[in-house]
Amino acid sequence: MFQILLVDDETYVVDDLEIAFHWESCSISKVFKAYSGKEALHIIQTERIDIVITDISMPGMNGLELIQSIRDAQLKIKCILLTGYAEFDYAKEAIHQGVVEYLIKPLDHARLHACLKSTVQSIVDEMEQAASYDHAMRAFKEHVPHLKDKLLNELIEGYRFSDEELQYKLQSYGLDFELNDTLFMLMIRLEERFSRLGNSNMNLFQFAVANIVTEMLNESFTLWHCSDANNHLVFLLKPIGAASGPELTQAGKLLSSLIELIHRNVHDYLKGGISIVSTYPGLFTGDISEMYDQSILALRKQAGKEHGHLLQLAERPETVKIRPLSMLYAPPTFMHLLETSQWEEFSKRLLKLRTVFNKLPEQTEEHLEEVKSVLLSSFHYVAHKNHVMLSEWSGQQSVRLSDMRSFAQIQEWAEALISLIRDKLEKDVDLHQQSLIQAIKSYIDSNLAMVSLQAIADHVSLHPVYVSKLFRKLCDISISDYLLKLKMEHALAYLRDTGDKVYEISEKLGYSNSQYFIKVFKDYYGMTPQEFREKRQ
Repeated sequence: MFQILLVDDETYVVDDLEIAFHWESCSISKVFKAYSGKEALHIIQTERIDIVITDISMPGMNGLELIQSIRDAQLKIKCILLTGYAEFDYAKEAIHQGVVEYLIKPLDHARLHACLKSTVQSIVDEMEQAASYDHAMRAFKEHVPHLKDKLLNELIEGYRFSDEELQYKLQSYGLDFELNDTLFMLMIRLEERFSRLGNSNMNLFQFAVANIVTEMLNESFTLWHCSDANNHLVFLLKPIGAASGPELTQAGKLLSSLIELIHRNVHDYLKGGISIVSTYPGLFTGDISEMYDQSILALRKQAGKEHGHLLQLAERPETVKIRPLSMLYAPPTFMHLLETSQWEEFSKRLLKLRTVFNKLPEQTEEHLEEVKSVLLSSFHYVAHKNHVMLSEWSGQQSVRLSDMRSFAQIQEWAEALISLIRDKLEKDVDLHQQSLIQAIKSYIDSNLAMVSLQAIADHVSLHPVYVSKLFRKLCDISISDYLLKLKMEHALAYLRDTGDKVYEISEKLGYSNSQYFIKVFKDYYGMTPQEFREKRQ
């Protein structure tokens, strides 16, 4: 519901209108009255007024002056003029000054009703439009941090905007940067301790590091930062009040000292190391893509370490001759060691490789990437050779490579993966070997009279020597001793449970000579088959 103010120096006009008109039908809940322009202004200043109906001709302050005062105060009040025929042209001119409508005295209630309905509807429309605009602005403000991050990522990656489009974006996002501003760039990489904690915690630490940097630099620099595709923090720093000359040089020296303090504070407060690259001054936006590329290159030439690095870029970084990690490919390769289950040798070789890496004069991030790639390829090979996916064996152990900043982390990851693979393979081998022994015993039971080592080996498609060694290893008895034991147990059963003659039993057990069977039986039990039967009677 809305509130209205009636203004006329003729009191009866105001009083009669208040009583006679059905205000609720026009969504008017309360009516205020004033008998002069000044009195009306007082009410407007103390009450919420949505609509004013005012006469033009009033002593002191006329209706148009009242409306002008409302406009000067930037109040969103709809104004309707009351006028006589003599002032008709005057009223029409007032419409151009923001008056909603004019009504001619004496008032026609039907005309007033129509005028108020349309006025109220216009207020409702404006309120809805304002609410929609406020909602859009709130949504925009909520997304401004993301939009700032996205814009800086586009600029450092070399995306080109027109001057007008870029200026519009900078202004809309509240960024105090302009074309050809002189600025520095910082790139920060979170090192080993942080990267061990997973992506969600890494994001929290990035936020904490960004806060530390902002707190320490915002008095001397205007800051804008983002997180790039490599999970590095990238800052643009515009010196406050130092565009060139000695002041800019002084700003660079101040930045160098503050960077050392930032590096120390992150270690002390967050208990982790960061690497920081600071660049020479460049121009916005023409130089920032090159500054970014050189910062990335500088970081990649420095493999991660616990406390991180502090790097100051000259205008053109010196070219460094990179040495290869030849040991990574020397025989026996990591792939061969895995294929032949030489687990301890794998670990020893990895330790030697770490020693070689640590002796390199330039321990670059690309060297680490090379080591990760070779090791991961070896793990994939041994998994696929055993007809499984590496992820089936290792779960998430095989997909955390992007978080690794040092050789120590790679070594830890590889050792953990080796342990998992070894356990899986040995368990699978044990199950396979137990299944093989069961197949051998089953074959012997079914073919006791004609069984031989070669026949057993042929049955399981393995070499006789391997079958013999495997059986002894797992059953703690040789195959020949197992055959003898089994035949003698069957002989006792035949002698005890059947009336078969000794030579018949001998034939059933595969002995072509019954006398030889009798000798073997006596050697095994200390009595002949006949003596055993007589003893049983």
